This record gives sequence, structure tokens and C-alpha cells, in this order.
Amino acid sequence: MVMDSVESRAGGKDALTPKQVAHDPLLTAREKVELLKKLKAQVTGAIENDLDLGFGPAEIDAAIEEVKLGAQNGEQTETVLEGDN
Repeated sequence: MVMDSVESRAGGKDALTPKQVAHDPLLTAREKVELLKKLKAQVTGAIENDLDLGFGPAEIDAAIEEVKLGAQNGEQTETVLEGDN
């Protein structure tokens, strides 16, 4: 029987942290913020169910702010692969 949980869907112990998502060169700033917002919703639900995923909403908020600041400075507006098309 396969057990499905927020932790396993998040990658278990090998999951990316919010900070790693914020610095991923393969995602645009918009994609990072969308992904981090979805992650925050899942983490908030996990906390309500007494699950510890190794980071909380505050760390995700900090990563979102970091991405937004980078976008304001012109960083990560395109993906690395966009120029290869």
C-alpha cells in the first residue's frame, strides 16, 4: 500500500528548501513566487496537522521577499534556457 503525505510529496529529506527555490536558476521570479505560495499553503496545512517539514511559513515568506527584491533589481527575469530557443 502506498502512503501519501505532504512530507513525501515535498520530497522527504531530499526536498528543496524555500531558499533553494528562491535561488533556482531554472525558474523565473514569477514561477518561484507561485511555487513558494503553493508550498506555504501546504506547510500551513501540515503545521495544523502537527507535521514538521523542516521549515515554516516565515522561512517561505523570507524566500518570497528575496525573490521579489531580486526581480526589482532585474535578477532572474528569464530562465537560463530561454536564450537557447
